[in-house]
Amino acid sequence: MDDNSIAALAVFCIFGLPILGWIVTRVLAHQERMEMLRRGFVPPPNARDLHRAMKQGWAQGPVAGQYPYQGDYYAQRQLRKGIQVAFVGFALLIGLGFIGYHGDGRYVYGPWLLGGLIPMFVGIAQIVSAVLSGATIASPNAGAAFQPGPVPGPAAAPSSAPGQTMPPGPTYGGWRPGAMPEIEKPASPPDYRS
Repeated sequence: MDDNSIAALAVFCIFGLPILGWIVTRVLAHQERMEMLRRGFVPPPNARDLHRAMKQGWAQGPVAGQYPYQGDYYAQRQLRKGIQVAFVGFALLIGLGFIGYHGDGRYVYGPWLLGGLIPMFVGIAQIVSAVLSGATIASPNAGAAFQPGPVPGPAAAPSSAPGQTMPPGPTYGGWRPGAMPEIEKPASPPDYRS
């Protein structure tokens, strides 16, 4: 092989193969989505579009494809990012602060401190903006999982006599022996072979 054909092959491998791989991936994803629709399944939303929508404060609704706006989601996300940026700036400020320290106890302030002060104050500005937009420091439903409920009584011992059922009440793991409801068979997909 001469030098020109080796160079052309290298250019194809460097630029052409990644583009070809991307095209094949997109075609296969499209075929998978169309096959799910043909068989009666609701495909999940496109992950890229879902991520883009969630960045703007939208959340997936109860039905796939619906995106109701949740303004507090964006504010909470901005608060989290602001706290991260502020603490990174604070860490940089501490690290850069040792540059101005001389061994004899003198400390000289310099422009290198701006490398930590700027991100710290950008983070503080994001925190203030998020709090003014309605963000809360604690998660809005953080205490919902720990609400006091009824105190469970002692679980009844399982009886071995046939025909007897367990008394109502809590049991270990939430499972009580007895009749199991049968799961309904899903609807058959439409048959298009005619």
